[in-house]
Amino acid sequence: MIVNHRRPFEGKAVSIMKESFTKDHTLITKGILVIMLLAHHVFYKDDALPHNIDTIIRDTKVFYDIASYCKICIAGFAFLTAYGMTQKFKKMNSNDPKSYFTVTVKRLLKLELSIAIIYIFAVLYKRFVVVQSLQELYREEGESVAAMLLNMVIDMLGLADYSQTPLINVTWWYLSYAILLITAMPFIYMAYRKFRYLLILAGCLLPYAVLNSEVSFALLLPVVILGTAFSYEDWFAKLQCRHKWQGVVRLMISMLLLYTAYLCYITTNRVFSFTLAAVIPYVAFQFVSRIPGINICLKYLGKHATNIFLVHTFIYRYYYTDFIYSFHYAPYILLVLLGTSLCVSIVIELLKKITGYNWLSARIVEVVDKHLSGIDEESGVKAL
Repeated sequence: MIVNHRRPFEGKAVSIMKESFTKDHTLITKGILVIMLLAHHVFYKDDALPHNIDTIIRDTKVFYDIASYCKICIAGFAFLTAYGMTQKFKKMNSNDPKSYFTVTVKRLLKLELSIAIIYIFAVLYKRFVVVQSLQELYREEGESVAAMLLNMVIDMLGLADYSQTPLINVTWWYLSYAILLITAMPFIYMAYRKFRYLLILAGCLLPYAVLNSEVSFALLLPVVILGTAFSYEDWFAKLQCRHKWQGVVRLMISMLLLYTAYLCYITTNRVFSFTLAAVIPYVAFQFVSRIPGINICLKYLGKHATNIFLVHTFIYRYYYTDFIYSFHYAPYILLVLLGTSLCVSIVIELLKKITGYNWLSARIVEVVDKHLSGIDEESGVKAL
């Protein structure tokens, strides 16, 4: 349940304690972002056009532009990663980079464990249910079996995009970026502590200095630094609305900024568009989280967001394309894909529980945590 259910703008003024951006707000934001992710993919013009779907909007160009714009969800996820890791670094109240290393390794390990089990399920499903060859995907002509197995391990680790080896799922390119972002976060955090607002300026200018404007890390760096700043400076709490007129004005400004992001995305400046994705968590925090029913549904979706991201492309693009697009009407297509992906996620979570994978994952993280904590304590003793 959401911590604060009070109406945000009741009366002339609202006297409330400062509320931070909690785990509940994070889950609600993830719920919004995963819906945008599915809309971006299933209504991607090249995929959707052949199925002659009913786009609702008379001007189909606008519909496909909006679907394309939903790609800023990746910037939203990057913002949440930066925000969450900065929160953990702050709570440690330590200037020792080794303590940041512990947090980073644990975060990477949890991500890898989440990917690994679904990768195993995907491989088994591909080989034994839809009966497709793994060798055709992972083994080029003349390559050895060892090379094929190496390609599979790289894919399972989420590193295939950077190594330019085969991907079992094309949308898993984001995993390579996520791993790089998590690894870079201690350095971004330490840089922000030292340079503060200057780092925001530098981060916003960097994408224009990079010759290849399609480099994901450079494109998303500004919103990552903003996520770090929002957490470090506690801007969510500081931007809470205290009066009805504040809420109305800020909601209008938020919608205007998102519309500006849309215009930038479909014209030229995607860097600026991705940076404005920071508005989405603010809208979730200040407005959406206070809507009864919707907040609970989005929070539930947020809990399954990682699984939905990992499995939805198999459903709509690889194996059951005709089924998904057979609903013809755009809202139905999106709802069916969302519902199907959610059901698959629920089954996966049940299997993880039944097989003991959750227990095993928890033990692995616990052992690694104890080992890393022991290293940190030993280093501290040496320092003394």
